[in-house]
Amino acid sequence: MEQNEILKYIPIIWQRICLKKFKSILLITLISFAILSIGIYKPSVFNSEVTIFADTQNIIKPLLGKQTSVTNVKQSRTAQIRDVMYSPRQLNKVINNIYGKDTFTTAADREQELASIREKLEVKGLSGNYIKIVYQDDSPEKTYRLLNEIVRLFIEDSANTKRDESRSAYNFIKQQVTSYKNQLVLAENKLKRFKSSHLDGTETGVESRISVLRSDIEDMKIEKLENLNRIHLLKKQLSSQKKFSSNDYEVSIYQNQLRALQLRLENLLLEYKDDYPEVSDVRYQISNLNKVIQDLNSGKKEKSDISSTLNPLYQELKINLAEATILNSTIENRLKAFYKLIEDAYERRKRIANNQAELSELTRDYNVVRTLYEDMLANKEKARISMVLDIEGQGVNYKIQEPATYPMIPSGLRFIHFVIAGPILGLLSVICLFAVKVVLDNKIRFASQLSSLTNTQLLISIDHTFSRSERKKQKINNILCTFYFLCALTIYIATALTQKYDVSIPTLITPLYFQLMELIK
Repeated sequence: MEQNEILKYIPIIWQRICLKKFKSILLITLISFAILSIGIYKPSVFNSEVTIFADTQNIIKPLLGKQTSVTNVKQSRTAQIRDVMYSPRQLNKVINNIYGKDTFTTAADREQELASIREKLEVKGLSGNYIKIVYQDDSPEKTYRLLNEIVRLFIEDSANTKRDESRSAYNFIKQQVTSYKNQLVLAENKLKRFKSSHLDGTETGVESRISVLRSDIEDMKIEKLENLNRIHLLKKQLSSQKKFSSNDYEVSIYQNQLRALQLRLENLLLEYKDDYPEVSDVRYQISNLNKVIQDLNSGKKEKSDISSTLNPLYQELKINLAEATILNSTIENRLKAFYKLIEDAYERRKRIANNQAELSELTRDYNVVRTLYEDMLANKEKARISMVLDIEGQGVNYKIQEPATYPMIPSGLRFIHFVIAGPILGLLSVICLFAVKVVLDNKIRFASQLSSLTNTQLLISIDHTFSRSERKKQKINNILCTFYFLCALTIYIATALTQKYDVSIPTLITPLYFQLMELIK
């Protein structure tokens, strides 16, 4: 349907409404009063909200650095706040403070009130650390008081919870420090007893001792071999010597003297001539010694007295052999002693290795316990400072950024909206109803419709005119309709005013009646 054809229907619809004016006004009245009734019985909703701020950046934290840890807010702050505020423990406190402890006598009533508060309470997370708490109810006073009480108890509970958590953490760490201190003392005593009862020295010391002993043993073995070889040579040489002196021994003495003289003669000849007296004397001695040696070898000369005495060389070899034998015995005894010492050193090294393993275990236990004790001691100090911060209120706090305002105006559709919307919706409903009826009744209302249906040319169209009796009747109907409209409008406004200001209709009409009477007089 084109726009021009739609505009053609507007006068037709208005004409139909005028013809059915009584029914139309009655329908508008019914719809208006129906909507007004909805507005009367619809409860008003008052809304109030509070914005709180989770202060996680306290001035104390940067000052103390890592010396303390301020109690942090959980990652999901909105969920945390919602859980706390919706908890029965928290809402029971709110109900007791607002309504009193004995208001709800049964558990079912109290539980119903808790559910009602949860339904009307809403927690919204904003950007950053801001959280909005909204509460709505049918009374502004109740809404304001309940919301303030809920927020106040939450902030108080949050502070108390932080103090309890920090105090519990401090007490727990303090107990752990005492426990670790006892363990550390026990580990120290074990370590002391072990060190006092195991005095074998260190592994480095015993290794050095073993090295020295090995070197000494090797030296003594070499010395023993040398001494044995000397003993063998001495025995061999001793076996070749006679116990007593003989001619050979005497001859050998002369030969030694002869070689000495010959050496002296050669030295003298290097400086003197042959006729030098001392040269001549030496030559003479040499010739005598040669003659004596020849006589002894030929047997012409008798043996001297020295042949009846002990052989000095034999005596000397005998003495050296005895000394070598004694030295060999001494070396063997020393070797035995050194072997015993090195065996003791080996055993000592085994004990040191075993002791070292046990000492390492004790030391490791002691170091672990000491590290844990020192860490727990540092944590204890941090926990103490954190507890003091929480007690002093210097930790993470919830602060009211935007306090709750007293709700003066209901939120959503108010009563005035229903009062205004009643007549408007009634009129629109009537218009729509007649429009639908005009469009769907299939009646020919325009000349163009008749031409298009019969394929005949329409010569003229005559507008509808009312007769005199019809105009008179229409005038009377208009007066009655106007009177009805005024009466209905008066009742409508009076009903709205009585509901708005909560007064009775006589109380509202009486002043108007007297004023009207005054105007009439």
